[in-house]
Amino acid sequence: MSNEPVTGVVTSGSASYETPAKQRRRIVLSSYLGNTVEWYDFYIYGIAAALYFPSIFFASSSPLVGTIASFGTFASGFLARPIGGIIGGHFGDRYGRKSVLVVSMTLMGMSTFAVGALPGEARIGVAAPVILVLLRLVQGFAAGAEWGGGILMIVESCRQERRGFWGGIGSAGVFCGGVLATLTFTGISSLPDGMDEYIWRIPFLASAVLVLIGMWIRLGIVESSAFRESQDAGEEHVRTPFLDLLRNYKRQAFVAIALSAGANIAYQIYITYATAYTRAVEGDVATILGAQTLVGVLALGLTPFFGYLSDLVGRKTVTIAGFAFTVPWVYLLFGQLENGSFATILGLLLLCEVGHSAVYGPLSSFLAELFHTRTRYTGVSLGYQIGGALAGMVPLVAATLVAAGGPEAGAHWVPTVTLVASIVGIIAVLLVRETNKASLTGEVE
Repeated sequence: MSNEPVTGVVTSGSASYETPAKQRRRIVLSSYLGNTVEWYDFYIYGIAAALYFPSIFFASSSPLVGTIASFGTFASGFLARPIGGIIGGHFGDRYGRKSVLVVSMTLMGMSTFAVGALPGEARIGVAAPVILVLLRLVQGFAAGAEWGGGILMIVESCRQERRGFWGGIGSAGVFCGGVLATLTFTGISSLPDGMDEYIWRIPFLASAVLVLIGMWIRLGIVESSAFRESQDAGEEHVRTPFLDLLRNYKRQAFVAIALSAGANIAYQIYITYATAYTRAVEGDVATILGAQTLVGVLALGLTPFFGYLSDLVGRKTVTIAGFAFTVPWVYLLFGQLENGSFATILGLLLLCEVGHSAVYGPLSSFLAELFHTRTRYTGVSLGYQIGGALAGMVPLVAATLVAAGGPEAGAHWVPTVTLVASIVGIIAVLLVRETNKASLTGEVE
């Protein structure tokens, strides 16, 4: 094993095992639905935290304090994601991707259903928010183990010249989950007042159906071709992939964290926190939710498109352009959330999503190409989930900024978080060579 790699490019080993086309389709569908389920569950919590949880689980607090506390529970799930990424990555790198993915989907489904059945503070007192935090931690742990494995199942089983495209298809499941979550809450938000105690539970309880469908498909897939090749070639699987990562892939780990944080922070600003900000300035919540739904539909196509574009022109070019494009539109969006028309808000959200998708589309293949098979699950998961944990703190930080300086100050300082994250992301991209022609077998240069 070499000392710390500096390029992040995986060079060719033996010829890759060919995964049959039927299995590839099932792997893509499994990963897509897995991401859909995991992130539907994750995002319905985010929306409920903005709209319902302050009055249900923090009723004894003032509305502002209740909102901050609610986003605190939201952030706790993101903090659990790196732990899920490390543990899921450990077992995924040593024993295979598939079994970890089955466990992660089971945990997410059970914890989400339990949130939907949890009584509020008015019924069981302080136990309600405590249990809510614990269930959120389980959600975060499951999501931390899921994303990296699901993406690697696709990227490690497809041809090199289409890794960006197929990885983008898998990543688009995140937005499918978001669309389903937003559609659901758009519908229930139009129901008569006085039903807040009950209607928010419907999306959580209904998630059980998605879990059963996703599990049925997932149980029928085979292990990824790159992992099978590594096993059959007799390559040594390190006892502790996390320590191997720290010894040999420090630069790649930083790049993975910075890229993931940049992509996810922008999304948390203009999707998750924008909903709460709209309510804080007494804007039309139905308008922002409706616009976000249409944006999610657009992202379903943009994500694989930019993944495909990165196959042609390179991951670095597309990613840097995406970071640079997103920032100005986030600033303009927050200036319009109080009184802007639906068309204006929708247009700005669409422009934000174009930039975000240019970063997110190539992300899965970009991260996978930074690491060797023996530590790839750990590296991809740790990078993505630490970036996600940083992003998960953003709504809490944003709510605190608005509480301290008022909505006008928030309209300026909240988008500045996106600017900083994008600058760090661009610097990270410049630290590695282009990876879109790399093989996923063999050693890392």
